[in-house]
Amino acid sequence: MAEIPEYIGRYHIRDMIAKGGMGKIFAGWDDLIGRPVAIKVVDTSDKSNPAADPEIVKKQFDQELRISGQLSNHSMVTIYDGGNQGSIYYLVMELLDGQTLDKIISNPKSEFDVRQKLEILTQLGHALHYAHQRGIVHRDIKPSNIMVLGNGQVKVMDFGVAYAVEKSDVNLKDTQLEIIGGTPFYMSPEQINKGKLDARSDIFSIAVVAYELLTGQRPFHGKNRFSLYEKILRSEPVPIKELNPSIPDKVAASITLCLNKDPRLRLQTAQSFADQIDETIHEGFFTSSGDMITQETMKILQQYRENFAFFFDLDNSQLYKLLQVCQTRDYKRGELIFEERTVARDMFLLISGNVRISRKMDKLSDSIVILLLQRGDIFGEMGIIDGAPRSASAYAETNCRVLALHQVSLLRCDDSTANKLYRNLSKILSSKLRATSFRLEEFSRRSSLS
Repeated sequence: MAEIPEYIGRYHIRDMIAKGGMGKIFAGWDDLIGRPVAIKVVDTSDKSNPAADPEIVKKQFDQELRISGQLSNHSMVTIYDGGNQGSIYYLVMELLDGQTLDKIISNPKSEFDVRQKLEILTQLGHALHYAHQRGIVHRDIKPSNIMVLGNGQVKVMDFGVAYAVEKSDVNLKDTQLEIIGGTPFYMSPEQINKGKLDARSDIFSIAVVAYELLTGQRPFHGKNRFSLYEKILRSEPVPIKELNPSIPDKVAASITLCLNKDPRLRLQTAQSFADQIDETIHEGFFTSSGDMITQETMKILQQYRENFAFFFDLDNSQLYKLLQVCQTRDYKRGELIFEERTVARDMFLLISGNVRISRKMDKLSDSIVILLLQRGDIFGEMGIIDGAPRSASAYAETNCRVLALHQVSLLRCDDSTANKLYRNLSKILSSKLRATSFRLEEFSRRSSLS
């Protein structure tokens, strides 16, 4: 077995931060670019590691690099580089500051409550739906391949055994690896049976992870791999609410449905799973916090509808139904509405007052004001579109009132209303991006002159 060198290529190897069945992960430093990285290393000269076959490792690393490059998404770990140095094969990726789900599950003092765990599952569903839409089945969804960052953002890792379906738009250079993939506790029945896989196999694995995250126990156990497979193929797990009665009924039903042996009887998309969980999380959005929409607000919005581009083509019935699933919120001058880098899935319409949008250009600098918003403006809209971390902060410049619209709100709307809102939102977003770009160019020009 070769000793791990101080440098692999231009990457300075530092402390080991994780160890798996295939290899080790080190914190490192990219000397050329000047940034921290994580480096997955497999020594193929290690004869004690059956997973270290050079041909298989090379194909897995190459596949993971290509999939990562073509599945660029905020919810998936970014891989920068890969290669080999003698018998040592490596992948270089972004260094994440967070915890994997297996660490969260095994920690009895974990600070994550049920709501936060459901938020993790919602993001996981959205992430895998994105991969599935591109024709990629992960095949190894398990807690150690799911990272939760300090800001609550979820990152899916390790696409080394992923499978591209026939109509996938992700181009894999070589023939795919003819392996089952997966980790026994989290494998679907069709994986065990070496059947044809599609997105529904990952959905079964998501449900296994959800069951374990919410109860602390895996749904299927066995003394050995054979007995475990028998349980997955033929036994039903203990009802999840018997282990944790605090789990909402709708969530328990969704997880149970996705643990069905027959993929045709599961929820058919990871998006459906995410939506079911998300609706449950935000049931209180409609009743618990914020003021209910009053007739006075309704009259104001109807009166100025032509000035609120987001609503301009909704008829009275559609406008009324939409407002029933929104909230009005009041903020005092200087109060934070949302913070940069936080994860959220809601957006806001400014009904009265002013809001300022600011952004830090780097960790050490003060925030700069990007936009000053007035009545009728939309902000925070990327929360509705992709649920990515906020790229800026929003503060009340004056006392103000906003209308809050959550992603779940759109699920409560009919298709016609939702389609109109998304169309209007795309127009507003396009205009806003142009304005932001102009403002940043002005700031850059002034900075260069000073």
